[in-house]
Amino acid sequence: MSRYLNAFQDEASKCRTSESSCSMFRGILDTGLCWGYEADCPEHLRYSDPRCPGDHKGWVSSKEQQLKTFFDQADFGYVAQQINSKAVLCQPETEEDSSLECSQYLQYCQGTNMYLDFRDLLKRKEPFRYKMDVLKKGQIGGKCKLDSSKLESEAIHLSPLQSWGPEMQNFEELLEPVTNQSNKCDVYIHKPTFIMKIDATVNMYHHFCDFFNLYASLHVNGTDKDMFSTDVNILIWETYSYYSNFEVTWSAFTKNPLWNLKTFEGKRVCFRRVVFPLLPRMIFGLYYNTPIVWGCQESGLFHAFSKFILHRLRIPKRTSADASGVRVTLLSRDTQYRRILNENQLLEALKASKTRYIVNKVTFTHETDFREQLKVMQSTDVLIGMHGAGLTHLLFLPDWASVFELYNCNDEHCYADLARLRGVHYQTWENSAKIKAEDEGHHPEGGPHEKFTNYEFDAEEFVRIVESASEHVVGHAAYRHPEKRELFDRCGEECVKKEGAGGGGGMDPFASFFGDFGFGFGNNHQGQREVAKGADIVMDLFVTLEELYSGNFVEITHNKPVLKPASGTRKCNCRQEMVTRQLGPGRFQMMQQQVCDECPNIKLVNEERVLEIEVEQGMQDGQEQRFVAEGFEMDIEHLDGHKVHVIRDKVTWPGARIRKKGEGMPNYDNNNLYGMLYITFDVQFPKEDFDAETKEQLRRLLGQDSINKVYNGLRGF
Repeated sequence: MSRYLNAFQDEASKCRTSESSCSMFRGILDTGLCWGYEADCPEHLRYSDPRCPGDHKGWVSSKEQQLKTFFDQADFGYVAQQINSKAVLCQPETEEDSSLECSQYLQYCQGTNMYLDFRDLLKRKEPFRYKMDVLKKGQIGGKCKLDSSKLESEAIHLSPLQSWGPEMQNFEELLEPVTNQSNKCDVYIHKPTFIMKIDATVNMYHHFCDFFNLYASLHVNGTDKDMFSTDVNILIWETYSYYSNFEVTWSAFTKNPLWNLKTFEGKRVCFRRVVFPLLPRMIFGLYYNTPIVWGCQESGLFHAFSKFILHRLRIPKRTSADASGVRVTLLSRDTQYRRILNENQLLEALKASKTRYIVNKVTFTHETDFREQLKVMQSTDVLIGMHGAGLTHLLFLPDWASVFELYNCNDEHCYADLARLRGVHYQTWENSAKIKAEDEGHHPEGGPHEKFTNYEFDAEEFVRIVESASEHVVGHAAYRHPEKRELFDRCGEECVKKEGAGGGGGMDPFASFFGDFGFGFGNNHQGQREVAKGADIVMDLFVTLEELYSGNFVEITHNKPVLKPASGTRKCNCRQEMVTRQLGPGRFQMMQQQVCDECPNIKLVNEERVLEIEVEQGMQDGQEQRFVAEGFEMDIEHLDGHKVHVIRDKVTWPGARIRKKGEGMPNYDNNNLYGMLYITFDVQFPKEDFDAETKEQLRRLLGQDSINKVYNGLRGF
């Protein structure tokens, strides 16, 4: 929203004075934030900064060139290239005349008062798609001055999904204006219309090339305040009726019914405003088979697309840490090929591992509601799946997530590239000795092929790779600090890198992520900032009716980040100061310069706290449990004689239980794996009266401070 309002100052002015809902955005006005394709957008205020931690492998000659290449290939620099390459191919001479403007190779076009003749569609007896002869010469045009040589020179990528050349090469000048009064128009469309040539609608990877390029085209077309309006029409360039499990995604772009060419067969249709968006299989387009410079990741354009779809489809975001463990989702394939033959064994091995996982196996079919699929992705920390279109779901994972492509079937770049474009961690199987194919694979057109068989995987190696993915998740800043996730979702790591949304407005960058978020929207940060108050911690506990009736003891775990001293120093108390720079004899320039102090360095260390909750008989919703910091530690003897060290750092009730990982019963299939050991305490109370010394010790032990050290029922938080 801040970038939209900065781009359209008239709308921003309304927010400054309006008493409507727009007034909530007053705090983000005048920040200067931009997308990255605007001519006056400084690098430090754009949506994202490329990250290229890896080697470019000879693509370019320097790190600086590597960063720029990635931004231009795969980020909002790609949008800028499309905008900058646009040229007027048909020039209007009056306000009611037509116009045609296209980017290089006719990959994107937009026009006004344009005429299309669909009368010949009545002669076609069979439904069609991917046809390049839908229009003949003169069946598309407008009243304007056509640059025929320029049009001919750009129409060189003549393929159905590579450009609009097959259609635009038939453009001709008309003698009369194309208006709603024109005799040439059987139908006149007033609303902006996007005409789309789409890829395979049954395949998520290919169909989301359509949606991604439509989103990018909104930015290429972003010349007025209605650039994100859903009151537009979408016309699909084929006569087949549209069916897809992903159909709901169109609602992110339009609130109107979809059209296809059958809607207008036999008619001459005139469009007041029409857009021919970027296509899914353009040469050096995004994202199908696109070569991307090595070593770079995290495209802001892909990040923004992900958040746009999730927001428009109203998919709820995770806003609290999951104390139960890392959420792992396995995509199970209900297909003939690329199935996991020992799927259950792998999942059982994962559940038996010492790391705490919440394991979810899902099978998405054409009957699975797509919104529900997206909800599953938002609840996923580690996504596991075989090579296949289902891995396209990685576009909608949380920013901290990891993708484990179980086996890439020798197509190593497809989803690895998509993951680095989206900016999520990626891993795949590496040890070929620990994978077993069912057979050599049988391609429908003959010959062996790795994509046309099924596989069995070594369970121990599987768990090892998932452990590696899990380490990335729990080490990610947005996962470790769930109270900041909403900010992270809004603008990703730029909120950290750019010291909040103020872009260097005098805020301590460490505090901007872990403490206060005074964004610097015109506020004075020169003075001492207030002590930050952490977000309230709400830990819901779901219990059964039986537990409320009979009572029980349950445990919950909370990971708490604690500040610890670290070596070195850090910049702090940053502020903007005016300095004078001499440009030449008698010429001076006043400019702002950032000045920072040096403070002792600190780091965050996660400390795990296990809280045991007594579910008392008849408890009601909202009741609190209080804790005190008394406990003990001891060694108990196991069944085989070895000692188990037990630490109890809280009050021990009769019947209280603790768990010890890896100390339970051995696994039947693998005796090297052990389950959970549950220890139940029997507390013996004295049967006789206490002597005077014991009473005094108890009096001191049970004495309470005047200030209760319990917040919201949770001690020490």
